[in-house]
Amino acid sequence: MLSRIFWIGLAGIALIGGMFLQSNGGIFDWGDHREISAKVDESIEDRVDRAIDRSFDKMTVTRIGGEEVDVPAETKRAMAAAVGELVKAETDLAMVKVGDGSDEELKAARARSAKARAEVDRLEAEIKKIERMTTSDRDALREQIKREVREDVREAVRS
Repeated sequence: MLSRIFWIGLAGIALIGGMFLQSNGGIFDWGDHREISAKVDESIEDRVDRAIDRSFDKMTVTRIGGEEVDVPAETKRAMAAAVGELVKAETDLAMVKVGDGSDEELKAARARSAKARAEVDRLEAEIKKIERMTTSDRDALREQIKREVREDVREAVRS
């Protein structure tokens, strides 16, 4: 009988020791880890955002015929953001329709969807404009931008 109590006690001590080791030194945790969790979540989101931004720089835009179009990374990012907003707006509109939302909610969802669609269409037109530009037009535009930046920098230094 005494040996059984001994082994049960030893097993209990082993369980408590394991709990102590797994909880990094404390069995009972009275602290609040929301701040730490928020920092970890923010760090993860930052890393994901940086990875996404790098992927936009490498992403290529191709015509229907397979010819690549040189599109600035900012335009690619703007298009991705606009498409994401359009998807969210369309989803919200569908949810309002399914959920029998009020007329005001339906109008607001339609307005958001129309605004997002207009932004996608605007960026699509901008990409098509870039696509139509010849190489000499692009070079001239680059030189003009460089001149404007130099003038702005010189003006800022003088001020």
